[in-house]
Formats: sequence, C-alpha cells, structure tokens
Amino acid sequence: MVLDQRFPPDTRVENEAIALVKAGFEIVLLILAPDTRLSTEEYQGFAIVRRHVPKKFSNWMRGLAGTVPVLTWYIARQIRKLRKEMTFDAIHAHDLYMCGGALKAGRRAGVPVIADLHEVWIAALGQYAWSSRLPGKLFISIRMWKALEKKWINRARNLVVITDEMKSRYTSLGCSDKKVIVLPNTINIDAFDAYPVDEALIRTHKSEFTLVYTGGINLHRGLDFLLDTMPLLLEHCNARLVIVGDGSFRAELETQAKSLGIADHVIFEGWRPQAEIKSYILASDLCLVPMVKSEHTDVALPHKLFHYMYLKRPVVVTNCIPMEQIVEAANCGAVVPYGDHEAFASCLIELYKDPIRRKQMASNGHQAVLERYNWDHSVRSLIEMYSKLKEESEGKQ
Repeated sequence: MVLDQRFPPDTRVENEAIALVKAGFEIVLLILAPDTRLSTEEYQGFAIVRRHVPKKFSNWMRGLAGTVPVLTWYIARQIRKLRKEMTFDAIHAHDLYMCGGALKAGRRAGVPVIADLHEVWIAALGQYAWSSRLPGKLFISIRMWKALEKKWINRARNLVVITDEMKSRYTSLGCSDKKVIVLPNTINIDAFDAYPVDEALIRTHKSEFTLVYTGGINLHRGLDFLLDTMPLLLEHCNARLVIVGDGSFRAELETQAKSLGIADHVIFEGWRPQAEIKSYILASDLCLVPMVKSEHTDVALPHKLFHYMYLKRPVVVTNCIPMEQIVEAANCGAVVPYGDHEAFASCLIELYKDPIRRKQMASNGHQAVLERYNWDHSVRSLIEMYSKLKEESEGKQ
C-alpha cells in the first residue's frame, strides 16, 4: 500500500491493512509524507516504511499532480527502490492522485494496481480551500484531471470505492462493474469499543442541549451553515455546540461565531486523538453532519455518521445522497435541506422538545450498525477481491 499522509492515524487505511493481515495477506505500507517518525516499524501486524517528504514539497507535488507529473515520477521511483528490497504481488494506491505513480511502477514490476478512491478527487478539488481559492486554483486544470482520472481508473486492476454512487460514476467512465467494489467507511466495532471513556470530559460538555460535530473543518463540511442556524435554536434553549477537529476554515468559523454573538455557545476543541472522540460523542444529546450538498458530498460517506449511530446518538444530516439514504432507512435521525436555516433550526428544536423520539432514533441507529453498517460486514468485499487476485496469480504459476 502507498499513502501520502502521516500514518497513523488514518482509520480507513488501518482498518483495511489489519483486515487483510487477519485474512492471511502480508502488508507493507509505504508512507511518502511529512512524517519524521521511525523509517521502518511493525504496526498492528504489518510493516510501515516511511520516506520523509517536507510538507511544503508534499503539498506542491499533490497540487500540481494533474499538470506537472512530479508526484507520479516520485511515487514510481520510491516504489521501485522498495522493490529492490522486497517482493510484492500487488500495489494498492490510496487516492486518485497516487495512482499515476503506482501504475507506472506496477507496469515495470509486472504487478497489478488497486486504486482505493477515498473520494471523487475531481469533485473534491472544487471544495478544498487550497484548490478553489487563489493562488492554488491557478495551477489546477480540471480538464486534465478528468483525462487522467479516466485513464488511470481503466488501467487499474480493481477500484475500491466508498459508495454505490461512486461506483456508478466510474462504471459510467468505462470501468467494468465487476472490477469496482464498494467498501464504505463503516465502524470497526472492536477497535471503537477498546477506546476509554473519559467521564470528566463528558461532564464538562453537558448542557441543556449539547450538539457535537467531529471531523475536519474545511469549506465543504457545512459548518458555516450550522453556525448561521444556531441563533434560531438559541431562541428556544440554552444549547451548546462542540466542534471537535481542525482545519483551514477554523479561523473563519471562530470569527463568524463572534459576529453572530454566539461565541459563548460554540466550543472549538481543536484536533483530538481518535480515542477521545468517543467521549465527545457520549457528551452529546445529538450529533451533526451538516455537509455542503455538492457533486463531492453526494458520493461521500463519512466515518463519523456510523460512530454517532453506534454510540446511540440521534443524527441530523444534510441531504447528501448516501447519508440521506442511510438515515432514512435506519430511521436514526433527520435529514434537512442544505442551506435552509429555518428547516434546520425547526428540526433541531423539534428534537430538543422530544427526548422520547431522540431515544428511539438512537436505538434504531445502534441496531442498524450491529446488523449492517459495521466493518466486519463491509470488509468482506475487499478480502474477496484479494483472494480472487491471489487465485489468479497462483493459477498463472
């Protein structure tokens, strides 16, 4: 596996690697990132090999990957260097922009490449601050990215995607239905159960009506929409919003909260280790996923939704297709139209006034996770894919 982010943490990558190790596969994770920890180490049953890349250089390579293929050359070179030290039978690239280098190295080594697409990268480029604002957007060519996307996904042996909507996108671009597997970001129950509960933290954030959001703070998360809705809610109750996470948009949100006069009701906790997230969720009366509705988020499915459901918290989400389908099918919360502050506030007020309904939604969500939306259930598709690949490889020998 090849990744350009610090690791750990990365929940999806870790869950995949551990599941494959348990299924009998040997995994090496090549990290090309601003990560100065040990150059090699064993972690959770698999090997990590780190190649330090300064943050500015890493961001520059990723930003220009669609126009100047420095990242493709660099990834291919690093994989070839690793190939001299060990053998491997497949290359698993995490995210679209890593696929060019993986495919280049895979052709030379004669091994198949798996493209693990955590999001629709082209759609995401229109949502991230660095790529949608100056000066970054001057160097982004969506036309060139679309050409690369179509070329790379059709050259990959298999695609691993998060939602059925993502699968439909890639089959429409020429991929065989059989080569695309859906692996949603469901919850690893065993790992989550192992996290401790911080009772003091829970008591700290308890209020008349505590709302919690966990995750990144970026343009597409819809947190500005959430803050604009808070004054309407505060007319009816002494609510508290706890935002756990960090990102490029945080300073703007803090300014927005002050200008709205709600700063005393909004707590920015900053980044917290995954193990602490459990206690923040348990401190809440209700959890939120207010994502901007767009091409990007209409195919996305965040981990946090299943964390909330498992811990028996009702959820309110915006009408992004995958989230809407799950929340309505499980009857574990409510869906509001993105951008409609009145509808959002009315929903929150109704749920504030109806704790019995909230409790039933919470129970429904928990049961849905136990029955379907859990990692043990979801990861079967990945293990089956690699088992077939192994059988094909052995059949050629």
